[in-house]
Amino acid sequence: MKTIGMIAQKGGSGKTTLSIHVAVQASLSGLRVLLVDTDPQGSSAAWWRRRSSEQPELIQADGDELQEILDGAAGRGYDLAVVDTAPHDSRHARTCARLSDWVCIPTRPAILDLDAIRPTTDLVSETGVSAVIVLNACPPPTAYGEPHIVTEAREALRVYRIPVCEAAISQRVAFSHALIGGQAVTEYETAGKGAQ
Repeated sequence: MKTIGMIAQKGGSGKTTLSIHVAVQASLSGLRVLLVDTDPQGSSAAWWRRRSSEQPELIQADGDELQEILDGAAGRGYDLAVVDTAPHDSRHARTCARLSDWVCIPTRPAILDLDAIRPTTDLVSETGVSAVIVLNACPPPTAYGEPHIVTEAREALRVYRIPVCEAAISQRVAFSHALIGGQAVTEYETAGKGAQ
């Protein structure tokens, strides 16, 4: 079983939305997926309760239980675990990074968000886990390509020495509408720009 940890110690980066969408897409691709919600706010769990499908499966737990949960999931034949972590919790974030095969660090392209990811990038670098930074909630591309703020954010993120995902996730209303009904955007609006 592989584990993806969604870690960002700043709130509002889009960890939960990205966790849900990665878990759903992997499930739709035929993998048996467990979405682990370790954030005390329980947003992934609240979304899952609105969902009509039982895939991906979800477990809500404290970050101290993560090792046991992942060991159990591997023993029960899951292909992938996606862990949605809490912001402002270095101890549980470090545990998640240590137990992950790959860490995704979402950030918005605004300067305050870019400045705020240093504790997360330091934590990930200390554990030695493979990681990527994902620019999230970005202005959509224009006829001229990627918006300047996104390109500038890519440049600014070089200082962290962690790869930046080539694809930036655009802010789309369809993401919010999908979550209301317990769906992911690829289920809600299959041919829409958000699904792309």
